[in-house]
Amino acid sequence: MVSIGDRMKCPECETIGSVVWVSQDKKTMGVRCSMSHREASRPESKFGAMVVPSTKTRKNVVFLTAVR
Repeated sequence: MVSIGDRMKCPECETIGSVVWVSQDKKTMGVRCSMSHREASRPESKFGAMVVPSTKTRKNVVFLTAVR
């Protein structure tokens, strides 16, 4: 059983992060990683803009992932 404050591996970079959120049904959790990660790409627009990958990075990103 996962609870807030537990230590888990980041789903992106495999470093140890901490659980900051758990869903009510205990099937999804949010893991905060202290390493730098790229921001998500901008989605495709119906007005014709191309998907542009971001070059910005952020620390303390929270990833939503399934509870294992």
